[in-house]
Amino acid sequence: MKLAEGRLQQEKMKQVQLLAAYYQVVNRLPLGDRRDQMIRDILACKDKIKKINQQLTALNKQD
Repeated sequence: MKLAEGRLQQEKMKQVQLLAAYYQVVNRLPLGDRRDQMIRDILACKDKIKKINQQLTALNKQD
């Protein structure tokens, strides 16, 4: 179980770092398709983090 939890934590950290990078860039972009795509990427990243948190919660309940 600890191995799976460690991998999930690593993936979550990558997603959090990616999300932080997106937020730094998105506000500097002019309105348009690139900014819209970046916002979609942010939402997808947040969704991935939410799913990882759910998996981590499920793992913790098993222990």
